[in-house]
Amino acid sequence: MNFKSIFKKRNYNYFFQLIKPYNDSVRNIPTDISEINDIDKLSDYFDVTHYKKIVVVASGPSSNKIKLEDDALYICTNSSLQLVKKQSFIYIIHDPYYLTIYLKSFPGYQFWKGTVFWIVNNNSKINNTSFQKVFRYLLKKSRIKKEILITDFEYNENSKTLDKSLKTYLKSKFDFQYKSINSGFNCVLIGCVLSHFNNIPIEVFGLDMGEGGDVYFNKKANIGKSIKGENNKIIVKDFLLKAYQSDINIINYSNFMNYENGK
Repeated sequence: MNFKSIFKKRNYNYFFQLIKPYNDSVRNIPTDISEINDIDKLSDYFDVTHYKKIVVVASGPSSNKIKLEDDALYICTNSSLQLVKKQSFIYIIHDPYYLTIYLKSFPGYQFWKGTVFWIVNNNSKINNTSFQKVFRYLLKKSRIKKEILITDFEYNENSKTLDKSLKTYLKSKFDFQYKSINSGFNCVLIGCVLSHFNNIPIEVFGLDMGEGGDVYFNKKANIGKSIKGENNKIIVKDFLLKAYQSDINIINYSNFMNYENGK
């Protein structure tokens, strides 16, 4: 047993969230996404074309550069929610810690557009744990906005179709084979798909991959391999280079693979 971990505030919070009841934003009604089965319907549900641009906000320190705009659609993850919660935003998560906090305690902010869980079966314990958490929740619970599970685990056909559609789109438009790395990268991938599909610009903040030190936008942290591991950096670099060479208008303000020229 790692005795140091017992005393970490994060671990206390995690166990507290596990045992606490769901908050008042959760309804005892199973989640229904029967009408959302492709990228077109996903875009329509989030009303993407209503906005001037998409802004992805991961949790790295470069997210502090962001200047909020009312005509932007924000895609955030984990604690970067705190930066954009008063703007129109989509929340994307799959980390078990933040998933647990979300499922039990997310209040359903006024400008929240909905939530996406993109969790693939890559034979990892983390993804399997995350899928089971979301699966058990969606069978009996929901919130007022859609909570959309995109997965190739055994769940339902719409979830599988969405997973296949996103992967196929990434391959055909960006020549990229999807890899599950972390929530921030999922935000960038979905953001780029929606940007390309709807022909609107995209900006990226906070996908720093450990560049700038062991720190998030709001605190010091022990940055793990999912963020600063060399193999993951290679995968993220590969996608970003292809995104820069694609048809989308993209600016990346992150410390990693910064690209401010746009098109």
